[in-house]
Formats: sequence, C-alpha cells, structure tokens
Amino acid sequence: MNDAFPVEPSPQTIDLLFLGNFVHQVVNPLNGIAGTLDNVASGIYSFEESKRKVNTVRAQLEGCISLVRNLAFFSEVSSETKRLSAPRADAISVLPQTIIEAAMFYQDAASSRRIDIELLDRETQYRIKGRPEALRQVFMNLFDNATKYGDSDTKVTIEPRVQRKNGTLLVEVRNVGIGFTADEARKFFQLGVRGREAKGSKALGTGLGLYICRRIMEDFIDGSISVSHNLRMRETTFQIRFPAHTWSTT
Repeated sequence: MNDAFPVEPSPQTIDLLFLGNFVHQVVNPLNGIAGTLDNVASGIYSFEESKRKVNTVRAQLEGCISLVRNLAFFSEVSSETKRLSAPRADAISVLPQTIIEAAMFYQDAASSRRIDIELLDRETQYRIKGRPEALRQVFMNLFDNATKYGDSDTKVTIEPRVQRKNGTLLVEVRNVGIGFTADEARKFFQLGVRGREAKGSKALGTGLGLYICRRIMEDFIDGSISVSHNLRMRETTFQIRFPAHTWSTT
C-alpha cells in the first residue's frame, strides 16, 4: 500500500483499508484488559500489583477510546454534511482547559514511561471558536504520539504564545523521541502516513491521528498545524496556529 492516498478517500475506501486495522488495534487491547481484570478479580496479585494492573488497563482503555473517537471524527470530516464545519455561535474552546483535559487521558501512559507533560502557561485564558471536543481531540492525538513514540525519562512541553506581528495564537507541543526527515514531515498529515521509525517501533498506529488533526484545524477552526524535527536534539515540535480572527482572551 502507498504511504498516503493521492486524493481524499471515500468512506468506502476507509472501510477497506482501515477497518481491519482498527478492529485489530481495539479488540486486541480489550482482550488483554478482560484477561487482566479476571486475574485481578481472582486475587492472584498483591494489592500494589493490582493497582498497577488497573492503571495499565485504564491506559489501554483510553487508547481504545481515542481510536474510536478518531474514527468518529473521520466519519464527520468525510461526510457531505460536515456537521463540525458549522459550529454554533456559542461553541467555544477555552485554553488551557482543553489542553489539560486532553493531557489527563495520557497521564497514566506517560507516567509508565516516566514522561512528564508540562503546560508552560496555565494562567492565560484563550477562547477559541469551535467545538471543545474537536480541539481536544487534536491535543489528545498529539499526546498519544508523544507517549507512544517519545523517549522515556523526558518531557512533553506545551507553550502557548501570541505572535505580535500578526496576532496569531501559536501553541507549540514539543517532545523528545523518534525522528523523521523534513520530507517525511510534509507527508505526515496525509491519511495513512506513518514515519519509518514509527513503523519499526512496537507502538501501534493507524496513520489517522495526524490526518484528523489537520482536518479539524483547517476545515473547522480555520487554523493550521505543522511539524518539524531536530535530528541532532531528537526534538519534535508541533506548531498549532490560530489566526487572530479565531480567538480572543477572556
């Protein structure tokens, strides 16, 4: 299969190429969760070991939830009606609240690999035009990548700041981990693309998460998202841009 589709695929295409992958990545963890819970219920683990197992189960469930949400968002962005593209006038996402909510889903996964998620500015409030669950999914997908492909004993930092020149709100999400070239970076937001090092890792992936990020940012928030990687520092930086007309301060 090619690394990406040359044109936007139809829902029928996603059924053929991704449904099997989604089933595999959702059902396998659920089978493991069922087995773990059976063992916990049988009392074969100590209290502390049971707590660790339950935390692992929670992280696995959150991963499954994120996959299903991505599939739901794909259905929305692929439909002719595109319900997300016509948000209510009162549909507002508030940063940093949306970022904090997204990070909470990955605290256990991050802790298991000794990865800290740090928001550098928790005080300034930004109001973004758009559905909170859509923008939350953007950050959830980025945190999912950071905890799957990031190096252990590192930090994920999120830094929002306003660019004085054009009034754009820029949110940078940085982490240390698996690298990629500039050529790969240009393709990452196409459907079905995963980096070469990501494919070689043990972490599962569908090549759908970053595509959903791009579609939400461009089609529904009128913003943009890009990524770069410093090979020498092994640092990946996602830049999420909200033009001046899409946000305000509280």
